[in-house]
Amino acid sequence: MTGTAPESGAIRVREGLRRGDLAALAALTAGTARPLTAQELALLVLVDPDPRSSIVLVAEDTGDTEDSADTEGLTGDPAPVGFAHIAAQDGAAYLVSGAVHPAHRRRGIGTRLLDAALVHARRWGAETLVISGRPRGYAAPGVDEAADPGAAAFLRARGAHGAGSALAMERDLADLAGPAEGTGAHEHAGEGRRGSQADRALPPDLRIAPCAPEEVPEMLTAVRLRLSEDWAQLLGAHVAHRAEEEARGHPSAEGSAGPAGTILLARDAVGPAGEILGVAAWDVVGADPERFGPIGVLPAARGRGVGGALLDAALERMARAGARRAWFQWTSASGPAHCMYLSRGFRPLATTTPFELPVSPAAVPIPAVPTPKERTRP
Repeated sequence: MTGTAPESGAIRVREGLRRGDLAALAALTAGTARPLTAQELALLVLVDPDPRSSIVLVAEDTGDTEDSADTEGLTGDPAPVGFAHIAAQDGAAYLVSGAVHPAHRRRGIGTRLLDAALVHARRWGAETLVISGRPRGYAAPGVDEAADPGAAAFLRARGAHGAGSALAMERDLADLAGPAEGTGAHEHAGEGRRGSQADRALPPDLRIAPCAPEEVPEMLTAVRLRLSEDWAQLLGAHVAHRAEEEARGHPSAEGSAGPAGTILLARDAVGPAGEILGVAAWDVVGADPERFGPIGVLPAARGRGVGGALLDAALERMARAGARRAWFQWTSASGPAHCMYLSRGFRPLATTTPFELPVSPAAVPIPAVPTPKERTRP
């Protein structure tokens, strides 16, 4: 995917996916700061298949056709040279992911895709195009300016501005690894910790255990109403997928814990109803069992040590399941969550910048960009 741009035809942008597109589009991200597998891209795209709020724009080179039957089942389809996945949510539009083939850069393809994204953002009534930061699907939250300065410069030249920063972090789990246990110490109220997290006793008024199948509806309702609609959709899709796999005879890694076994619930151990106080999960985003999150504590339960207890319990379970590290995509570099992660041995992995681009014609006019001259084959 490197080298001199071939002599090509005109660039056109189409909407929607064809058969075989996901693998071809994922391949375009191989040389970027955030490469995606076809499976990861599918999760981002298919989490919201409604064309009224999620569209994939594909840039094709009309002079470069693929001699493959993987697209539409036909030969001679133009080869994808770039793409952009955009989605709408809560009044904003998000450029969730995208890339341009290295050999076809500086042909105005990125500009064509961004212009098309802005058109759809206006149709959706959005005032802002966010790049990317969209929590649904856990796409990369912005641009890694150190690894991809060209993308940041391109966006700023188009009028986009940075909107804070997002910190990815990781932690080695070797110090927590131990023999598998049927019932962890932190499944019972009041019992202490072991390993390097030792001496951090579980608050006596908490009980932490994997989410049982019969608890899933209550868990999803609590997350949806008190934490995040996106998280509820993500966790619900994960449980449904794992349940389907188990029905096909492919048990999940968590075994008897069921399809929600990598979702921990913190409950009130002294209250009459044992209400849910918080949730922590891992191996629910993409296909990486070492990816941690989401984690959240219901507003009424904050300040009781629930978040730290959930994090400790999740890390120990990940280590016992064989994970060598835990990592998550982003958190704010300032705030209590960041301090909690640092106290548990996490270290910075990467920092990204979410960008925002106003899409209202009255706010920031979109600069006119000359269309590159078409190149034809000799």
